[in-house]
Amino acid sequence: MVERWTVLFIRKACVNVSLLVDNKGISASRYCEGCHAPVALLTGELSPGGQHGGIKGSLANMEGVSCMSCHGIYALPHIKGVASFEFKPAKYYLFENSDNVFLSALHDLLLKIEPSQHKEDMGNAILKDPKVCAACHTQFMDKDMNAWGWIKMQDEYGAWAASQYSQHNEENFANERYMRCQDCHMPLVDANDPSANQDGKIRSHNFPGATTFLPLLRGDIAQFNVTKSFLQSNKVRLQIDRPHRDDAIQSLQFIDESIRESDEAPFFYYIGEQASLQVVVTNTGVGHNFPAGSIDINEVWIDFSVTDAQGELVYQSGKVNTENNVEPDAYFYRSIPIDRGGKHVWKHDLFNMVGASFKRFVKAGESDIVNYQFSIPSWVKSPLTVSASIRYRKLNNRYAKWALKDNYFKIPIIDMAWDSLQIPIKIRKLVE
Repeated sequence: MVERWTVLFIRKACVNVSLLVDNKGISASRYCEGCHAPVALLTGELSPGGQHGGIKGSLANMEGVSCMSCHGIYALPHIKGVASFEFKPAKYYLFENSDNVFLSALHDLLLKIEPSQHKEDMGNAILKDPKVCAACHTQFMDKDMNAWGWIKMQDEYGAWAASQYSQHNEENFANERYMRCQDCHMPLVDANDPSANQDGKIRSHNFPGATTFLPLLRGDIAQFNVTKSFLQSNKVRLQIDRPHRDDAIQSLQFIDESIRESDEAPFFYYIGEQASLQVVVTNTGVGHNFPAGSIDINEVWIDFSVTDAQGELVYQSGKVNTENNVEPDAYFYRSIPIDRGGKHVWKHDLFNMVGASFKRFVKAGESDIVNYQFSIPSWVKSPLTVSASIRYRKLNNRYAKWALKDNYFKIPIIDMAWDSLQIPIKIRKLVE
């Protein structure tokens, strides 16, 4: 597991940290590498003459995020993020760095016979505290970086603390359990391991989240499938609300409308009518905002389509075109960062960012209502089939082509939640 992620995490930042160094010098790369390549930061490599993680073959590039990147943290001076941790190296066991097979086996035996030092080094109590995640999953930009001023950026810890799962605030809906970041992204799994609890379980280090392209870049199908399952595990829901009509006729027999439930009325549309439908997106299980993280380069949108009984398209929003781009008028959940000239900072070169012209997400436990309107053409065949889905892709196609260059491939689109509805179509009778 360690070998899987050490290189993968750093590759995402390679292009951007190189862009930062080209503009501001290698010392500025400490802003990124403190989280993406802690070894480079802590060894003083990120100084003039050193090599940052964006350089292929460098120690920082090869090491990336390793076990000690988290297990070496023993304190947090604050929770403002951007590598806000204090680090303590582990003590070496005898023959720990030996290449000799016999001595290496002896080292493993010694560790198993007397694991107390290893447990003390690796099992710091702060690792059980959600605050430890704030060290890197909270971010800000200040004047030293953007030559403008302080800006709050991603903040998964703050969003979690404001949610019902932290139990720090009034709950928005019933939630009996206190849920930490670790409980969701490091679930308990069965393992034949000396560190397993009394039930034979350990904390998974797959860290399922929303990173879909990194496993595929390495050919790691197993990790991709874990991530896909995580994204589709009912953490976000989508529902198409049935339309309601005041003029719907339910029966030719008179019934006092005061004794009838309003939602019993049939729903339909007339040919030539203007249809109006609502799609409700609910963040039911994400412990923070959805989407989260680098939402300037992630891509989350609603694909909404209407077809008739013969499969003819009546209306669509959120289509992916032949060039693998989502149509620009789709309903997106994202941010659009801007520079001091008001231009879109689309290369994730956040050192140029001074704010955002647009930002949309759904807070934990809350919903977003999206309205769609379209006309019912004369040629449709009843019934209409309305379909909607929340689609996710990391990364957006424009950034992926720029960042991956020769390694570019079509990043899979994950349908996280979906719904469909059939609506009858009628012809309005003319009144003589």
